[in-house]
Amino acid sequence: MVDLSRPSPSRVYDYLIGGACNFAVDREWAERAIERMPWLRAAARSNRAFLRRAVITCAEAGVRQYLDLGSGIPTGESVHQMARRVLPDSRVVYVDNEEVAVAHSMLTLGGETGVGIVEADMRHVTAVLRNPVTRRLLNFEEPIGLLMTASLYYLPDADEAAAMAARYKSLLAPGSHVVLSHTTLDQRQRDMLELGAVLEMTKSLTSSATPRSREWIAAVLDGLEMLDPGLVYPSCWRPDSARPVDDTPWHDSMLAAVARKA
Repeated sequence: MVDLSRPSPSRVYDYLIGGACNFAVDREWAERAIERMPWLRAAARSNRAFLRRAVITCAEAGVRQYLDLGSGIPTGESVHQMARRVLPDSRVVYVDNEEVAVAHSMLTLGGETGVGIVEADMRHVTAVLRNPVTRRLLNFEEPIGLLMTASLYYLPDADEAAAMAARYKSLLAPGSHVVLSHTTLDQRQRDMLELGAVLEMTKSLTSSATPRSREWIAAVLDGLEMLDPGLVYPSCWRPDSARPVDDTPWHDSMLAAVARKA
């Protein structure tokens, strides 16, 4: 049963990036957040654009299969479409535990060859990997793109989140890539009252956001070869053009990186 009394992170994100699979409660929450942090929509869309560039980079490196943890609601260009720009035979398993995200994914992806959705909590690694959809579509003896974009910070326990990421990483074959973006809130960001207020607001969502330090985020990628330009703001990760970096404060709220397993 979908709880329509509380906004959900995936539906709010869908609204912020221009999707249509959201409800009044999600839109109302998003608009209140935008009042406090006017650049919030730009931040969400920048993260989505980073995901697109990162997936294309993975595909150009020969990665043909992807595991998207906390995939949310398919909207606009989905991961399999991004990858198939480069490699038309790319396969993708989307993982989410929110009913609306899963139902919409099934509706959108139904009949799509080489694509599937797993309804599971991404923390339950064994359940994700043993799911028939995962077993059918992914071969862990070959390189995989492990996507953890705007998802780890919805796991409140830092040790649990790090252990989960480490377990997935340990199962990846050489040549695999890990794509990561995560909210941060170091001392400079703590002085941004607007960002702190919006993070506090997320406690009213079905899952609240937990920002973490640059050091913690970087440690998630320990043991991997970080691709240039390293751990940076999403819009600074291999931008499509040489445009100047947007200097609005939201830049200080998110870090992103792509790393390769040797």
